[in-house]
Amino acid sequence: MKLTIITINLNNKDGLRKTIESVISQTFVDYEFIVIDGGSTKGDVEVIKEYGDKISYWISEPDKGIYNAMNKGIVKAKGEYIHFLNSGDLLASETVYADLFEGDSHESFICGNFYLEKGGILEKFDSYKDMLWNHCLYDLYSGNVCHQAFIIRTDNFAKYGLYDETKRITADWKLFFEAIGLNQESVLYRDIYTVIYNMEGLSSTIGGAIIWEEKKDVFAALLSPAINKKYSRRYTLEMNAYITDAVLDNNWFHWAFRAFLKIGRKIGILKS
Repeated sequence: MKLTIITINLNNKDGLRKTIESVISQTFVDYEFIVIDGGSTKGDVEVIKEYGDKISYWISEPDKGIYNAMNKGIVKAKGEYIHFLNSGDLLASETVYADLFEGDSHESFICGNFYLEKGGILEKFDSYKDMLWNHCLYDLYSGNVCHQAFIIRTDNFAKYGLYDETKRITADWKLFFEAIGLNQESVLYRDIYTVIYNMEGLSSTIGGAIIWEEKKDVFAALLSPAINKKYSRRYTLEMNAYITDAVLDNNWFHWAFRAFLKIGRKIGILKS
């Protein structure tokens, strides 16, 4: 079997239905479909049962977080590759899997372009098109990866372990950082739009500070102190430059700052 599709869900029956419909409309048929539900109580199980003949395996029980749910799916997977498509996320066309696997690829990771969707508005991203994956350690250090835009060869989980359940939101990024960044696992890019990633889930709403704290734990565990210090310094400099550019480009800021100086001098709190 070429592919295992894993969908995790919790009390999102409308999103789950859309995701299931997206999967079963694919022209590619060499897949199994696994749904891991976290014990939903709002009709989600009825939706799963409605499509029972299209779903290879499903379970509905409380879990310990999104990565615990994903790991439940991984241990059941029989495909050469795994694709995580959470409830509410959609495949961008009916030929996504056929296009991704054209030529019977066997690279460790296969990726494509993606859409971000929020409130019905789509934004295109083709940010992986020009990525030099064999030189991308710092890119992964400083940035994030759209999990749903990647098909992951299943044996990566044997090499690098299941998702780290101590992480709330960065365990998938940790796999990419370790496998691709540190160990140079092969990545095949396809210039197609693969998924419509719904931006209303946990990974899109959780605070950036929490994400960065989790990433720093990964850096400490996987990088030498010298490399970690070098990348941290570079990241800090780049962020400071980005913030400075953003402020200087903001006409409102200039207007407010000039007004502050004018009023301050007038009332005597600032010297001319």
